[in-house]
Amino acid sequence: MTPRVLVVEDNPVNLELVTELLEREGCRVLPAPSAEAAIRLAATERPDLVLMDLQLPGMTGYEATRRLKAAPATAAIPVLALTSYAMRGDDLKASEAGCDGYLTKPLDTNLFRKTVRRFLARDTKGE
Repeated sequence: MTPRVLVVEDNPVNLELVTELLEREGCRVLPAPSAEAAIRLAATERPDLVLMDLQLPGMTGYEATRRLKAAPATAAIPVLALTSYAMRGDDLKASEAGCDGYLTKPLDTNLFRKTVRRFLARDTKGE
C-alpha cells in the first residue's frame, strides 16, 4: 500500500522539493496550502503522516497540529514539523503543540528521508 503524506506548505518551491523527495520514497503526496485545508484533508483522507510547516498564513502550524491532535479522527496521525524559523526552544514549542518530530529548513535531504521512513515504518507496524 502506498503511504499517503499530507504536506502543509504555503511556499510553492518548498512544496515542490518536499513532494519530489516524498515521491522518490514511493509516497503519494496530498498538498495543502493552508492549515484550514490541512485539517479538512486530514479528516477526509486520513494520511499516514502529516508534514506541517509551522509558519503559515492565517492559522499557524502549531494551532493546526493542536486541532489535529484534539480530534479523535486525526489524533493518531503522526505530525512532523517543518520550519525555516528555527529558534532555540521552537522544537519544544512544536512538541508541546503535539508534533511528533521536528525538522528545519533548508532540509538535509538524507535526514529528511531517514525521518520520514522512520515515521512511516512506525505507522505500518501499527496496522
